[in-house]
Amino acid sequence: MASHQLNSLELSQRFKKPLMISSRQMNWNGILVEQCQSPASTYEVELPALSDHWLSLHLGNPTHIIQKRDDRQHESILQEGDNLFIPAGQPSYWCQDKSGITCSPLFICLKPELIQQVAEASDMDSSRFEFIHCFGQQDLQLHQIGMLILAELRSHGMMGKLYVESLTQILVIHLLRNYSNLTKPTG
Repeated sequence: MASHQLNSLELSQRFKKPLMISSRQMNWNGILVEQCQSPASTYEVELPALSDHWLSLHLGNPTHIIQKRDDRQHESILQEGDNLFIPAGQPSYWCQDKSGITCSPLFICLKPELIQQVAEASDMDSSRFEFIHCFGQQDLQLHQIGMLILAELRSHGMMGKLYVESLTQILVIHLLRNYSNLTKPTG
């Protein structure tokens, strides 16, 4: 594990993508949601370990991506609704060929403390599980939860903070059920 873990602000700065919308000023507990405009150019980036769990939901045109984590390389074409999940504490490598293709991915960063709280509230021993990488797969429920959170970010609806906290708990439970070493990942 790297000596310095990248936080969500540093992560946004590292990708250098124009920010479309962010929850930074919303005072949401344990979750940061941002949508960026991804320029139509190729980029390559190696990230040190992240301090938060990082979920990216692909929104937009199909795009080619190469990812490396734990000496594993995965090459795929991301489709609308595909998700990428990187657990906290894991370094990663990204190479994306987007010649002429623009997309607007939704990034969701979750604090490990939030995951621990939800796990403990569900009588799950938080020291017994680890999240697993997701290199890009369809998960309709995960996509729907992300779209509900994005819609709330855009609307600033009545009781929005409580609504997002509820959606965040649903999101975390879904990740624990489907993206941890205690259960088989969804396909």
